[in-house]
Amino acid sequence: EHAYRLVFPFEECFAPDAPVLLTVMPSGIVETRAVLQPKKEDALIAFTYPQNISDELAESRVYCTADGNADKSDPQDNGHRMLRDTAFVWRREDGTNALVQTWPTELNENFRKTFEITEGTNPDSDKFSPQAVSEFQAAMVRLFGSTATKCPIMFCHKKTVNTSPAVVGVGEDVLAHINENPELMRTLAILNVDSDGLGFVADGTSGDGKKFEKHFSLTAGEQCVVYRKVGWDTMGCIKPLHQFLRDADLQEPAISMPEGRDSKRGCSLQ
Repeated sequence: EHAYRLVFPFEECFAPDAPVLLTVMPSGIVETRAVLQPKKEDALIAFTYPQNISDELAESRVYCTADGNADKSDPQDNGHRMLRDTAFVWRREDGTNALVQTWPTELNENFRKTFEITEGTNPDSDKFSPQAVSEFQAAMVRLFGSTATKCPIMFCHKKTVNTSPAVVGVGEDVLAHINENPELMRTLAILNVDSDGLGFVADGTSGDGKKFEKHFSLTAGEQCVVYRKVGWDTMGCIKPLHQFLRDADLQEPAISMPEGRDSKRGCSLQ
């Protein structure tokens, strides 16, 4: 797996400001809502390619998943703010809608050891899309204010070999298969699958041995990959297939899928 990421090290640069982060998925669901308190080593991380969101979703109300970090109704919105009113979604000059999907990370010693980091200058425009860089910077200005332009973006890359199985297919079918196979569920570090089959709770372990739980939701009918994420945090994880394939190569076969569910295939991640 080759992970290319953009990082914005906000740390204590904008104290005492503490804006609210919304991690907006391409499905329009807000996966995480977090108050960004000024803190040393705190940063935001994002993908290195441009993302889009439809007009319909851009004009939908902010909706947060119930994962312990977000409420269905954001108090500051009173249920009326649209995604396009946030720092992370806006209309481009060509009429399409930009989406910047970003989430918190820590620029700690482990991060700096595992990632190759170039600060301020794009080392490879094929891997780090200039459009994505520009839109990430624009989102940071919308979030933190105009002084965000003085905080240099970090261009980060790491290579990871992950021999755990990955399950690929239509999300609902993938989770149904995992739910029927307790050993696979344990291998993928998943505690349980939601009763509606549209999400799961990951069994997470941080690099210092602390246990945690994190809820993930999927978009009905979407091709996705459920796999075991490794790194500082190890846990079950899910990504849309098109996002996953930008970072990783799938090696077959690792799991024999049952007949009648050929929309899924077993793979290992490298």
